[in-house]
Amino acid sequence: MSDKASKLADAHYHLKKGKKFLSPSLLDLRLKPDWEAAAPLLEKAALIYKQCGAVDEACSAYELCATAQEKIGSPWHAAKHMETAAELCRQHKVWERVPEFYKNAAELYISAGKTTTAADCLARGAKVVEEQDVEGALAMLYDAIDIYENDDKANNANEVFRQLIAACVKARKWHDAVDALMRFGTQCEKTGARSSQCRCYLGAVVVYLYAQEAKPAWQLFQDCLAIDVFVTSEEAYAADALFNAYRSGDADLIRTVVAKKSVLKELDNQVARLAVKLPQASKLDKMARRLDRLMGEGG
Repeated sequence: MSDKASKLADAHYHLKKGKKFLSPSLLDLRLKPDWEAAAPLLEKAALIYKQCGAVDEACSAYELCATAQEKIGSPWHAAKHMETAAELCRQHKVWERVPEFYKNAAELYISAGKTTTAADCLARGAKVVEEQDVEGALAMLYDAIDIYENDDKANNANEVFRQLIAACVKARKWHDAVDALMRFGTQCEKTGARSSQCRCYLGAVVVYLYAQEAKPAWQLFQDCLAIDVFVTSEEAYAADALFNAYRSGDADLIRTVVAKKSVLKELDNQVARLAVKLPQASKLDKMARRLDRLMGEGG
């Protein structure tokens, strides 16, 4: 028997022995599952499967380990087992299971009263899968932000907001990116982070202009001008200069504004990269006509 086969046989033995404790046994005078007795055996089996690269078997064993820890009143350790399964799937590129394990881990952290750890866990999971599963990554980031906000720890969400914005931009989900920027701006307003708040609003304008959506960009700008902290900010002046340049239909003038307004380079990385690529030329004439009409109407 090869070394790997021997180890797998050992894992099977520990798993089978651990599972025996999960069934009632009159012979052993066990009337209900004995999770405390099962837990170390299941953990031993999971570890050996992991070392052997037996991903499916290891994940199933870690799920049992998590259940055991939850049953004996330790959701924290249960969550750790779920994260171990997630990491194992990442290593072996079993991408479709990664979000599932991170979400399960987060729920267990919440059960343990560790909401910040739960949100951090989801953010880590999103970073792991964002190249392979954009929708899964975005869902985890939204969930992470919800957890922070519901637990009155929104200050901790700043980096997750930036991660969400970057993921939306990279996925070319322009409306989602704008929504994330505006939501982040609202959060910055609540915490008194005025510079970040104004950068969010300018960033949202940039995203719409890059997406060549003149009317939503202008309407959003008008809404933001009703916010006192924004109306006299450098970010508002930069946005106004961009709109005037776009209204002219002169691509060189737009590039000049981008080059001169340093605040555009201070936006979150992915949004700043969009700014330096302005204008997108394919609909510039149409955008100029639309903005000339909108701006001439005063909104």
